[in-house]
Amino acid sequence: MTDACEMARIARDYTPLVKSAAAKYQGRGAEYEDLVQEGYMALVVLVPQCRDRKWLPLFLRNRIPSRVRDAAERLRGRANGGGEVLLEAIEETEGAEDEKFGEAELRETLRRILTKGELDMTQALMEGFTQAEIARELGISQQAVAARLKKIRGKLRPLIKTGKAGYGE
Repeated sequence: MTDACEMARIARDYTPLVKSAAAKYQGRGAEYEDLVQEGYMALVVLVPQCRDRKWLPLFLRNRIPSRVRDAAERLRGRANGGGEVLLEAIEETEGAEDEKFGEAELRETLRRILTKGELDMTQALMEGFTQAEIARELGISQQAVAARLKKIRGKLRPLIKTGKAGYGE
């Protein structure tokens, strides 16, 4: 968990990112200040989701703009008198418990099979980072990242083919 001082520092450090995302989506049914506030709210939600702080800058750079864009769409829907937004949000949460259980099972399986470095790389890919971004962050070539991913896929191939959560099942 992040404490209040750390969150204040993160908010201060990422203010330019939040404001640029808000500026990009203003005027599409949402006010700039509302979008800035939505961007800060996204920071509060996203920071705890990033498990490894070394990936935080890239993690936020990839996710804040989409959160602000989604907020602009939601605010535009409200401005147009649409009540469908709430209904869509409720429909999206149906089955969320099953997804969380499946994700936990997947993470446990990956922890059993992969090394810490392989797990970090897999997690970065699952969070939407590209091979080039991972290579830049780790200070290695993109070819090295591709080779490591090939090794990871080799380890996971038996699970993917059988669809089982573990080797012995």
